[in-house]
Amino acid sequence: MFKKVKILVLFLFVVASSVSHSEGSGQTVEQIFYCGDDFAMRMSGGDWYLVQKSKVGEKKLDHFLSLAMFMMASGKKTANVFPGDKIDQWCGTSNLRPIHILSVKN
Repeated sequence: MFKKVKILVLFLFVVASSVSHSEGSGQTVEQIFYCGDDFAMRMSGGDWYLVQKSKVGEKKLDHFLSLAMFMMASGKKTANVFPGDKIDQWCGTSNLRPIHILSVKN
C-alpha cells in the first residue's frame, strides 16, 4: 500500500512540474532597450519584457541586466520567466509585459 502511495505522489509531482512551466521560457534576448531607470528586452519569440526598477529594486535590476546582456552575447535561452499583464505604454513602446523573475538555461 505504501509503495502505491509513493508512486502516486511521484507521478503527481512529475505532472505538476511539467504543467507549471513558465510562459516565457526557451527564448533568447534579441535586443535590450533602456529608458530612464528601466530596461526592456525584445525576445526571440517576439515578446517584450520590461524590468522596472521601481518594482524590482536596484540590485535585482542590475542582476537582470547582467543576465540579459550575457544571454544576448552567448545565445543562451531563458529558463524561468513569469510575465505579468501587458502594459499599454512605456517610453513610446506598447504591449510590454513586466517581469520579476528571470533565469538562464544551462
